[in-house]
Amino acid sequence: MREYVGSLNKSHSSGGAKDIVRSLVQDNKTFVRTHKPAYFSHFLDSQHPRATVVTCSDSRVHTHALDATPDGDLFMVRNIGNQIATAEGSVEYGVHHLHTPLLLIVGHVACGAIKAASGDYSKESPFIKRELDSIQIPKGDSGLSGVKTNVNNQVRHAVGKFEEEVTKGSLTVIGAVYDFKDEMRQGQGKLHIINVNGENDPRRIAALEIMQGLDAPDPHAVAAHAPRAPRPVAKPKPAAPVHEEPAEEAKPLKKSMIKLPEKPKDAGKDAHKADEPKVAGKKKAAAEDEEDPHAKPAKKAEKH
Repeated sequence: MREYVGSLNKSHSSGGAKDIVRSLVQDNKTFVRTHKPAYFSHFLDSQHPRATVVTCSDSRVHTHALDATPDGDLFMVRNIGNQIATAEGSVEYGVHHLHTPLLLIVGHVACGAIKAASGDYSKESPFIKRELDSIQIPKGDSGLSGVKTNVNNQVRHAVGKFEEEVTKGSLTVIGAVYDFKDEMRQGQGKLHIINVNGENDPRRIAALEIMQGLDAPDPHAVAAHAPRAPRPVAKPKPAAPVHEEPAEEAKPLKKSMIKLPEKPKDAGKDAHKADEPKVAGKKKAAAEDEEDPHAKPAKKAEKH
């Protein structure tokens, strides 16, 4: 057996295996650090998935788009073209041993396997050709129509394979398309159910009990896509009437309201004598005010 370890010492360009392994290991370290033992406790010794899911190997088909918390919830089977025939053992294990009541087959838009199967794949390897051979779609039907045709074919295959379980009601087979490109104009990432136990007429599917309430519009999505209503133009508010307070009547001065000027400390006797008549006059006026508080102040004599 040839040894290939030496080739690992060769330099790798950015984005090569070395960088990818480092990234994966780092992501796993983060996972270990952020998930405590209690997280693993409910599936340490056994698994009890709600559904067996057959979907495409395409990395753009996201498990968390089908289940917000898929840990231990979904028994996943992946292959190119989301086929039953190329993974029958895995599908049987989910239905017969894990007893999942739902078998969900999920195709997706822009599927490379559908594009290849609808064209010339004669130059592919024998193993790839063998898987593409079981995708029975018309040549040239590589778009959304081909994706739907393949999903319907896979549902028909599953219903025939598990006819007993479907007949007695212990298993429901549903076919769906995951639309991450919004080709159906109902939102990117939406899962569209197109087949239930072999029924693919949209009106009949909508009438099934299992579908009741599933097609109700999402209020958040409606609000996000609805055109915004124009903002109403606010009408100018009328100006508030100006309320003028009545002017207060002039109140007569009282003695306590009169502040006499301080006497200059260095003023002479002559200056003191000159101020005496003025001070005396003010005292006299204040005394008159106290005797008659309603009397109006006397007008000053006009100078001629």
